[in-house]
Amino acid sequence: MFNKLRTRLTLFILIGTIFSIAIVSIITNITLFQKFDYYLKSEQENRINQIVRHVKESYRVNGGWNEESFLNIEASPFISNFDLTIKDNNGNIIFTHHMKRNMMKMHMKMMGRMGKGFMSRRNLNKNFNINNGEYKIKSFELKDKGKIVGYIEIGYIGPFMVSEREVEFTKDINKAIMYAAFFSIVVAIILGIYFSKLFTRPILKIIEASNAISNGNLDIKIEEENKIEELSELSKSINHLSKSLKEQQKLRKRLTTDIAHELRTPLTILKSHVEAIIDGVWQPTKERMIIFKNEVDRLMKLVKQLKYLVDIESHEIILDVKEFEISKLLREIIEGFRYEFDKKNIVIKDDIKENIFINGDRDKISQVIINLLSNALKFTEAGGTVKVVLKDESDNIIISVEDNGIGIPEKDLPYIFERLYRSEKSRSRKTGGAGIGLTIAKMLIKAHDGEITVQSEEGKGTKFTIRLPKY
Repeated sequence: MFNKLRTRLTLFILIGTIFSIAIVSIITNITLFQKFDYYLKSEQENRINQIVRHVKESYRVNGGWNEESFLNIEASPFISNFDLTIKDNNGNIIFTHHMKRNMMKMHMKMMGRMGKGFMSRRNLNKNFNINNGEYKIKSFELKDKGKIVGYIEIGYIGPFMVSEREVEFTKDINKAIMYAAFFSIVVAIILGIYFSKLFTRPILKIIEASNAISNGNLDIKIEEENKIEELSELSKSINHLSKSLKEQQKLRKRLTTDIAHELRTPLTILKSHVEAIIDGVWQPTKERMIIFKNEVDRLMKLVKQLKYLVDIESHEIILDVKEFEISKLLREIIEGFRYEFDKKNIVIKDDIKENIFINGDRDKISQVIINLLSNALKFTEAGGTVKVVLKDESDNIIISVEDNGIGIPEKDLPYIFERLYRSEKSRSRKTGGAGIGLTIAKMLIKAHDGEITVQSEEGKGTKFTIRLPKY
C-alpha cells in the first residue's frame, strides 16, 4: 500500500502540513505570549503608577492626610489587587489596605487554568517569568509642590496579576490555534487525496497504454487532455511511440515483401531457364548463360548493397575530409550522365555557381549526387527535364536535383529514406534498383553534418535538396 504513488503523495502532503502547522503554532505561541507578557508587565506598571497618582491627587484635593483623602483612596478600584501602606513624612504609618484574602488563591487558580491546553504551566513560567507565591513591594516618594509629604509602599504578587478576562483571552487563543490546526489537517487530507488522484489518474492511463503497447496493441491512444505540462508531454510521447511502432511494423512487413520481391524475380528467371534446359526446351547456349550471369550479378549486387548498408549502420562512417571544389565535381558528374539523358531524350540543365569549395569526403558526396541523378533518370519520362542547382548561403551550400518525372505518392514520402522502400510506381524491372540508395545517401549526408530533404507531387515531379556546411 505504501509503495503506491497516491498513498505516498497523500502522506507527503499530510506530513508537510502537520509539520508546517507545528512550526507556525510554536512561533505564533512564542511570539504572541511574549507580546502578552510585555502587555501584562506594562499594564501592571500602569496600575501602580495610577495608584501613586491617585494617592497624590487625594492628598492635594483634600488638603492633606485626613479622613476624606483616606476614604477617597479606599474607594479607588485600582487598589483592590494590591497591598497599600502610606506613611507620613516622619515615617509613621497613616493608612493601610490589604488585598482580598482570596486574591492569592484566585491568582494561582487562574494561572493553573491558563496552564491547560497549548500553554502548559512550564510554558507560562518560561514566557511570563512567574515564580509561584513571589511577593514584591515597590516604594515611592509622595511630593506636593516639590516637598515630600509622605511615602507609599505597594505590595503585589509579582511580576503581575492576571485577571479573569486575560485568562479567557489566552484560552481563546489556544482554542483558535487548535481549531486552525485541526481544520488545516482535514483540508490537507482532502487536498492530498484530490491531488494524488489528479496526478496518478493520467499516470495510470499511461501505464495502461504502455502495457497495451508491450502486448502488441499498437492502436492504443491516450485521449485524455491533461493540464499538467509534464504529464501532457508524457502522454503525447506515448501516443507518438505507439504511432511510430505501428509505422515501423508496417515498414518491416513492407521490407520483408520488398526483399522477397527483389530475390524472387531473379530466382524465378534462373529457375525457369534451368528447368527449360533440363527439359530440353532450350539449349545451354552462350546467350542463355549470359542471362544466368546477369541474374546472378543482380543477386550479388543486392547482397553487396545490403552488406554495405549494414556496415555503415553498424560502424561509424569514416570520412576522408579534404577541401575540394564542389562546383567542379557537379559539372563532372553531369557530363558523365549526359549521354544517358540524351539517349532517353531528357534535357538536363544546371545552375551551378562557380568556385565553391567545401571540406568533405569527395567520393562519398559524389556517390550521393550520382544516386540522385540516377533516380531522376529512371523516373523521368522521355521529353522531361532534370535540373541541378548549386547555391552559396554564407556557411552552407545548397545542392538541389529536381525533375518533372512521375513523382512520389504523398503516402510514401515519409518512408523513402528507409532501406529497401520503394513506391508502387517504381517496382517495375524497367527502372530496377533495390531501394537502398536513398538510405545510404541520407547516412552519408548526415555524416557530413548536413541534411537531405525531399519535396514531391505525384505526376508532377520530385526535388531533392541537400544542405552541407562548408567547414
